[in-house]
Amino acid sequence: MIGESHRRLGGERLVSGAGCFVEDVRMPGMLHAAVLRSPHAHARLLSIDAKRARELPGVRLVLTAADVPAAAIIPNRVPAPAGAERYLQPAIARDVVRYVGEPVALVVADDPYVARDALERVDVVYETLPACPSVRAAMAAGAPRLFAGTETNNVATITMRVGDADAALAQAAVVIRERFRYPRQTAAALETRGLVAVPPDPRGGELHLIGSTKCIHINRTILAPIFGIPLGALRLTEVDVGGGFGVRGELYPEDILVPLAAMTLGRPVKWIETRRENLMAANHAREVG
Repeated sequence: MIGESHRRLGGERLVSGAGCFVEDVRMPGMLHAAVLRSPHAHARLLSIDAKRARELPGVRLVLTAADVPAAAIIPNRVPAPAGAERYLQPAIARDVVRYVGEPVALVVADDPYVARDALERVDVVYETLPACPSVRAAMAAGAPRLFAGTETNNVATITMRVGDADAALAQAAVVIRERFRYPRQTAAALETRGLVAVPPDPRGGELHLIGSTKCIHINRTILAPIFGIPLGALRLTEVDVGGGFGVRGELYPEDILVPLAAMTLGRPVKWIETRRENLMAANHAREVG
């Protein structure tokens, strides 16, 4: 009601510390994941050697592109023009990295500290390539192509018109033309992203993903074929969320990699994004000009 204050429903539970966020989820035998990310905006992956990481006590698994199905890609969630499939991002970098923060390897260990220590023991050799640091640079003549077999970095051109803008401008008393640059942005929510993947019981049951997204039905439909399981064998559950602002409404590489690790090991796996990862690898938006 305008002019009146109302108590928030459920607010007392949250401010008293009784909420349940992804970090609060605990499972028997749960392991912890960390992601090795590209430090380069564009580079060729010459080699990845995880031997030293696998030898670290407490490390249970290291996944690279060699361990992840080729079908594990991030699809378009909305209808896209023909040809857009040539620009789809793999869940883990294969041969080439195309942005700072792109996953190159996933480490699973007994605790998050060992997992992050192990990242430093994954030896990656890169050959840096020319990058496109802005939309304007990516669209310039002669810009480096980020995806092989494409003629341009422009995935699609979509035009929307309402009314007759040309006629309105022609009749205007004053017309001012300026160019504005709107930099890219991201949603730095109080709580970073994360999820817990609980594998099905060996005798049957569901793969259970906890806290991964607000778009549970869309992601469930996308993920089930990637994992090779029926739709009914995949359950997504949301918990309390410390802010979203649009950044949680996507399918991310970790939504594929963490469940794959859990199914490989037969144990629950938790991944919690660091703030540095959040600023690098959570989706950016709306760079214009």
